[in-house]
Amino acid sequence: MSSNNKDSDNKPSKRIEYKGKNVRVSRTGGVSATKTFKGNQVDVTVNTKHGIRLHKRLFKGTRMGFQNGNFQFIGRYKSGPFNFNVSKKGFSSSVQNKRGSYNILKPNYSSFKMAGVQIRGKNAATFQMIYMMVIFIVNLIKLFWHVSITILWFIYLIIKWFLDFIIGFIKGYKEKELT
Repeated sequence: MSSNNKDSDNKPSKRIEYKGKNVRVSRTGGVSATKTFKGNQVDVTVNTKHGIRLHKRLFKGTRMGFQNGNFQFIGRYKSGPFNFNVSKKGFSSSVQNKRGSYNILKPNYSSFKMAGVQIRGKNAATFQMIYMMVIFIVNLIKLFWHVSITILWFIYLIIKWFLDFIIGFIKGYKEKELT
């Protein structure tokens, strides 16, 4: 088994798995083989671990179908830092960051990873809230710093312009007296 992560050089691996074209071997999920047969309107996926699924893509990010006799409706959408998931059981939204994700509507579905260890559930929600508060405070300090520097720079420019104007006025007045 090897670690399969797109940026495996830089990021810690959150799962140990091997993914081939039709085979997946993972530490927690075991071995499974999958084959999808594409039809005109309905696709069929055969999976050794999860059985047979008949599914149809409704539009981008959304599909519905049947797996082992159970109806499925899945929609996954992303807009900026927010992810939206729709299913027959309901709706959820999460915010993703480099430490995992915080599920806004269902906090127990959050995840947090640090030093290659992934935590899920209530503990992850707590760590995510702490992490996001720290990031918020750091960004607030940065914003305050940049706004302060900008205000000081404008005050400096106004004072400099005013002094240059007075000095020029005095020099012009003195030159007028001399002539």
